[in-house]
Amino acid sequence: MRSRRPAAFTLVELLVVIAIIGILVALLLPAVQAAREAARRTECKSRLRNQSIALQTFHDSKGHFPPGRAGSPRYPQGTEQHSVSWAFFLTPFIEEQALWDTWDPTARVDSDTNARAMRTPMALFYCPSRREPAADRDFDNNNLPAVVMEAAAGGDFAANAGLSTRNGMGSFNQTTFDPETFGPMYTNSEIAARRVTDGLSKTFAIGEKYMPPPLADAAPGTEDFRRGDTAFFAGDNRHGAVRRSSAGFPKERGYFSSADDDRDQRNRGAFGSEHSGLSHFGFLDGSVRAIPHDIDQEVFDSMAAIGDGGTIPDEAFDD
Repeated sequence: MRSRRPAAFTLVELLVVIAIIGILVALLLPAVQAAREAARRTECKSRLRNQSIALQTFHDSKGHFPPGRAGSPRYPQGTEQHSVSWAFFLTPFIEEQALWDTWDPTARVDSDTNARAMRTPMALFYCPSRREPAADRDFDNNNLPAVVMEAAAGGDFAANAGLSTRNGMGSFNQTTFDPETFGPMYTNSEIAARRVTDGLSKTFAIGEKYMPPPLADAAPGTEDFRRGDTAFFAGDNRHGAVRRSSAGFPKERGYFSSADDDRDQRNRGAFGSEHSGLSHFGFLDGSVRAIPHDIDQEVFDSMAAIGDGGTIPDEAFDD
């Protein structure tokens, strides 16, 4: 009796099956990627929410919000590098008292004494859509004005200095307080809630940073500093700790024609994110809101200033 050969796929049938599987994968992949980004956005908002709560706790303890950047009163910004950022001032209020205790305000911020604190990456200050914390970065000061080697632990959030990152800096004649242009957290600031006449729910304190591409002409070891990529270490680089609303939002990531484009230097002070079309901001009342990148510039500036009297319409938010 002759045995029957088992049925098998023909080549055409096999190709059809492969094509169907390919189509299904192509259809499902965007949905999977969108779901992953939605999860990352949710985590980003959660981290920003925790920062905003820490701001309120700091205010309850000190009577004012933390400065955008500051150091020992005996050592203002300069080549001695005593300046740390708002994020480092929050460490005692995010269960990181031990890290805060390692800082010696009488020593240079890039000294061996302070190096551990400045190099410590914390997930709270990173946006998961952009990256996760990395501990492989170092820094040093080369004693030239406003030049710091690298930027220690990175950070994807910045304080709101207002319409200018130079607010509070005497060397730039920006010390005269103006509630129509100053934000709540600039250089050496001590803004109490009562001075925010526009309202805590209408004024943002922290936002996601725009991060320009590495500059082609940057000296080795200065790339992170030049981009303002830092969380705790401020030194002489104000862009690492604070940003300004007047820079608007860059049109898109990689918008500039080359990494050393002068326009990219001007936008080091801008807010922005890796999320499509929007960035998250923590407001002084502890809320977190999404702001679209195509927001009217006057409205965005009103959100940044603590007392300009501007109106914030509901449609200014994307949540």
